[in-house]
Amino acid sequence: PRFGRPLKTAIVIFSFRSITRSRQHRVMLAFYLSFVFGVAVSMVRSELSAPSRIPLSTEFLIPTIVMMALAVVGMRNVLPLPISLNANWVLRVTQLCPSDKYIAATRRVQLLFAGLPVWLVSACLSLRFRPWHQVAEHLAILALLAWLFAEISLVGFYKVPFTCSYLPGKTNIQFAFWGFVFVLIILAVSFAPLEMRALGDPVGYTILCSAVFAAACGLWAFNRHRAQSAVLYFEELPEQLIVTLGLSSPPAMRGPAQGPIPP
Repeated sequence: PRFGRPLKTAIVIFSFRSITRSRQHRVMLAFYLSFVFGVAVSMVRSELSAPSRIPLSTEFLIPTIVMMALAVVGMRNVLPLPISLNANWVLRVTQLCPSDKYIAATRRVQLLFAGLPVWLVSACLSLRFRPWHQVAEHLAILALLAWLFAEISLVGFYKVPFTCSYLPGKTNIQFAFWGFVFVLIILAVSFAPLEMRALGDPVGYTILCSAVFAAACGLWAFNRHRAQSAVLYFEELPEQLIVTLGLSSPPAMRGPAQGPIPP
């Protein structure tokens, strides 16, 4: 299947095959998706025990927002891991397009493999909620949030997925992940009541969609501008540290100010 221009299609298919063929990538992605579908299963259980028609509430909005953010962040943490360092020279010698084309292809990978599955799951979970127009409005906002989260994840990401070497221990993934989850829950709990009030007000809903769309467009323009002058790198090297032995003489012992040497 084609996913746009030939470069985007090649990177999307390469990313899909990297995920499906590498056990390491599947395990890491499954770690993040386990949280996503754990939330989805809990929502299904609550729907099965509820009446036939459920009014839309923040109890549905918050989990879907959390699911979308966790999926995008999980994919973002899997993309830098290399699949085969001995083969990334193929992408190095064939880099004939500008860097922003590769970043655009990475954005498509994020939206197809992280945003689209969660959006489809959320759409299936929303079948028993009413009214229909509010459910459709929430799904539209969720699609905008997927784009926004994808743009946030691409800030400073100037790599082709699954091709750059990785230095383990550079960041503490556990503390970073749980810190992100804590901040994400706070933001989702704060955003859901605001969205719930906007769903019943056409003016408020337009303002909310415009704000999310403007934030996503701003990040898209920022990433595109930075990517035009960025250089794709395939080797993540440690920082160069200069170690001295401290054998240089102090300032007081240098120069002719020491006087004549005693006999």
